Amino acid sequence: MSDIPTPEEFAQALSDLPDEFKAQLGAVVPAQEEQDTVAIKLELIKFVTDLKKHNQGVDWETNKQKPRRIGVEEIIKDSQRLFEFLTE
Repeated sequence: MSDIPTPEEFAQALSDLPDEFKAQLGAVVPAQEEQDTVAIKLELIKFVTDLKKHNQGVDWETNKQKPRRIGVEEIIKDSQRLFEFLTE
């Protein structure tokens, strides 16, 4: 037999601990991994920028529409809407 406990045995051992030890373990081991929202928003800004450039290229190829300037405010607004959609 192995000296390594099974996941069930480990879960049982954790549930048998006194409450003060469980609280200490909870402080050491976070319940959920925190998400880096800044990194997510930066990736969304890059994604929205690439998408808008791609759409302008498609418009040029299909309709011969000259590309217009993509504003920073427009990119941020669309990125924020996408972020809110993804996090709701």
